[in-house]
Amino acid sequence: MAVFTGQPFTMEYGGLLLGGPGPIVLDEPSGLLDSPEIRTADRNLLQRHGSSAGTDYLGARIIQLGFTVLDDPGALADVLRAFQPGGGDQVLRFAVPGIAGNLGRLTARVRKRSAPVGAVFAAGAARFDVELYAADPVLYADQQSAARVLPLAPRGSVKAFPFRFPWGVMKAGAVYISPPVDLTVDGNTPTWPTFTVTGPVVNPTIINRATGERITVQISVPTSEVLTIHTRTRAVLLNGASRYGALTADSVWFPLRPGVVRLEFDDLLGDKNRGADIRWRSAWI
Repeated sequence: MAVFTGQPFTMEYGGLLLGGPGPIVLDEPSGLLDSPEIRTADRNLLQRHGSSAGTDYLGARIIQLGFTVLDDPGALADVLRAFQPGGGDQVLRFAVPGIAGNLGRLTARVRKRSAPVGAVFAAGAARFDVELYAADPVLYADQQSAARVLPLAPRGSVKAFPFRFPWGVMKAGAVYISPPVDLTVDGNTPTWPTFTVTGPVVNPTIINRATGERITVQISVPTSEVLTIHTRTRAVLLNGASRYGALTADSVWFPLRPGVVRLEFDDLLGDKNRGADIRWRSAWI
């Protein structure tokens, strides 16, 4: 079976390559650049012309796939297995120049499948039209980005000289500390990151310096144990167990917005080696 390698104008769903050198010819995919449906709370104005516009929310995205399976009984059986209505969500990966950084993905399920059985089918060319339903309408980069969120300076240091590079003087002597690195987030819409903090830390905090938003978890994470913060699902897990109630009242679930983002890490221990790992996928609408 042919493997998805990101060749232009190819897709993969359920382990099947659509387009490219395989026996499945991708004819006409649509819906990737279409705007998702909009949910709103518009209200008519009483005894006046017009209406009062409500807040708009994106609904689901509908993807239409048209493809032809050439004379290959094995491929036909694979298509019927992969594109089965009621089969649940699967990842659709696509390589279309100019869309989602040229290599993107979304999660969708099969809602409709049409496969006429006629003269063309008998000749060994089965035509399929499939409708995919993506509850999350956002297109994501197929490759996940990762970085390290660092503290601004070690806790307990004092400024020795007006050096331009970060330099702290600790009780044990001079220590050079790498400054927080600006993250570059691609895409055209906010995306929700995941933070991973490995102990020992006490009350870890992630700060967005551009907006002042922060997430603080009041918890002591022992050595080698892992605290995971999923901003999209709003879950806080310590070794897989929920610690959602440990969030402080001023914590804000903030996304990464397209452009340059500066994040900083802080905690009560102030270890110079502390920090958080961040993972995200750039997003497009």
